[in-house]
Amino acid sequence: MKITRAADYAIRILIHLASGGEERTSSALSKTLNIPFNHIAKIVHGLSRNGYLITRKGKGGGLKLAKDPKDINVYEVIASIEGPMIISDCILSRDICKFSKKCKFRSCLSGLKGKIENLLRSTKVSDLASCN
Repeated sequence: MKITRAADYAIRILIHLASGGEERTSSALSKTLNIPFNHIAKIVHGLSRNGYLITRKGKGGGLKLAKDPKDINVYEVIASIEGPMIISDCILSRDICKFSKKCKFRSCLSGLKGKIENLLRSTKVSDLASCN
């Protein structure tokens, strides 16, 4: 399992906003976080559409969190950017692999997927913002 660059950037944006408290522009975030502006624009749009950010256009505009960082779990942010977490294709369907009917590894992967999801659901943006 690998978190995509887009999900990584989304989490970084939320952590930064949770740490600072004040509104930021996309341009300022791009420079501060060293993320290309075109990526920032796409990710901010997605985060806003999914209810994580409030955006204001024009002079004096900017971005701010739409929710308390304690109410934003990392799993939901990743899922909103990437879609559902997939550790292995065989978890999606038994028909993908000829060994799946007798495979013990498949059930282990399924259990591991659940544990990872639970860990990410219990990890809040506020937790990450307070890390050193």
